[in-house]
Amino acid sequence: MPIQAPPPSPTPSPRAVSRLLQMRGMTPDEAANLTAFLYGLPTADLRWSLAQLNQLLFLRQMRQSGRFGRTDGGGDSQP
Repeated sequence: MPIQAPPPSPTPSPRAVSRLLQMRGMTPDEAANLTAFLYGLPTADLRWSLAQLNQLLFLRQMRQSGRFGRTDGGGDSQP
């Protein structure tokens, strides 16, 4: 009988990560920036808020799932 790997654990939400970091002594801004870094977003010379981080990660997920394309969200679309 082959040994099966355990199922992957769910990724914690950015809000949960940020709260955990704040509980460990970080300010909300520091926690948001470190959370952005942990989720693979650039942090050099940028300041992230948790709301911005959530919005960008939502759009990233939409793009990865094929539900948001190159022409979505643009102002130049024709009716």
